[in-house]
Amino acid sequence: MAATLKDVAEKAGVSIRTTGRALRGDGPVRREVAERVLAAAHALNYVPNAAARNLKQRSSRIVGLITGQTFGSEVGQRRVRLLEEAMRAEGRYTLLGALPSSCGDLDALLREWSGLVEFILFLAWPPTWDPAMLKNYPMRFIFIDCAPDAEEFDRLLTDRASGVEAAVDALIRQGARRIAHVAAGSAVGRASGFEQAVRRAGLPVESFTVRCRALELQDGYRAGDELVKLKADAAFFDTDRMALGFYRYAHEHGLRIPRDILVAGFDNDSAGSFAIPALTTVAHPDHETVKAAVDILTCSEPQRPESMILPTRLLERESSRNQ
Repeated sequence: MAATLKDVAEKAGVSIRTTGRALRGDGPVRREVAERVLAAAHALNYVPNAAARNLKQRSSRIVGLITGQTFGSEVGQRRVRLLEEAMRAEGRYTLLGALPSSCGDLDALLREWSGLVEFILFLAWPPTWDPAMLKNYPMRFIFIDCAPDAEEFDRLLTDRASGVEAAVDALIRQGARRIAHVAAGSAVGRASGFEQAVRRAGLPVESFTVRCRALELQDGYRAGDELVKLKADAAFFDTDRMALGFYRYAHEHGLRIPRDILVAGFDNDSAGSFAIPALTTVAHPDHETVKAAVDILTCSEPQRPESMILPTRLLERESSRNQ
């Protein structure tokens, strides 16, 4: 059984209150008493009960991060890293967990975290789950780039549609007239931006959709045959990974990017800037999102939950420039 504060106090021969002050280092305790308490704690392998302390103080320095499938992608890992760095700069710690597969499992996780964390940042949330279940927990929840329809929670969302629209508009400005959207159903916000750019072109632009099973390298590669059949002169891919998979197809089949087909992607993966030609992409507002999350966490006065929509940024590179 784990040692308790009472066990440490008894071994050191002092009161529980004095023991607590000595371990925290925040009260008037004689040096020799403090040393005796610390020695007793070390001998008993005593670990403070953070949950009990946080409940008593009604505050916590630990922030929970719950990730989803995108954690395996570069953009997902980049966002988690930036959040961890920002929390550390504010003197806070992060507790990382994967989104459970059911509401019941999420309930169990949140019960375990109750009292340990004050804020939980969701980086994923299934659209079929009811966020009303979260009202039962003594934490504040922030949704990052996932959007349950609930105004009682803070939501920091990415304006993907306008980023896609800017990318497709850039392809049209470079002379593309047969543009394909290489899409997977799991990608949010891409289709509306693609369609909006084609509608607003004011030019005779033909558009096509090439459906893929997922958002990975192999999906972009497999889309190559269809793009050739369509005689597409430009393609927007839902992710940079898909676009780079198509690069391999183009190399193997003698297609020249951008001379034969213009290409753009989404996510600003680091590999895109090193590809030949460098890949045009849409970058997430990662730094802006992290700053907004930190502002919510560190606000000294209680604020009403709000939804913020943060803009993306188009990075035009060689793959979308006619030569």
